[in-house]
Amino acid sequence: MVDWRTRASTLVPELSGVVERESWSCHVFLTELWQLALDAHREGDRELLGRVYGFAHWCFRQEQFLSNASVVSFYEHVFDEWDLRDDVAPWLPAEVVDKVRPLWEWRWSKERLTEVDRLLAGSGPPGRNAV
Repeated sequence: MVDWRTRASTLVPELSGVVERESWSCHVFLTELWQLALDAHREGDRELLGRVYGFAHWCFRQEQFLSNASVVSFYEHVFDEWDLRDDVAPWLPAEVVDKVRPLWEWRWSKERLTEVDRLLAGSGPPGRNAV
């Protein structure tokens, strides 16, 4: 298994306290990572957003367990703070959207899903080529 803790410590030292808790899984870390992303969106911290989304995308491209964890503990929730939807959309790689969209379909109304589809159709980088 890939050592996600080492990568997380390097990319997101802001969450080192979570990484250091051996009993906590990557799901806990990814949930905390999303909370950090929310703060970064609100503060307009693009450098931190690049690291956060970069780590989430790195997880997505790993073996099945870590990839699935990134989908259910991070990407499934990226539009939960609806007021940030315009800021979030550009950070989502197309390959991630393809995999997580069925979860969004299950959770959301048709109107909300249509709005997200519209946002994603018009979004480009920064996140389309995440680390």
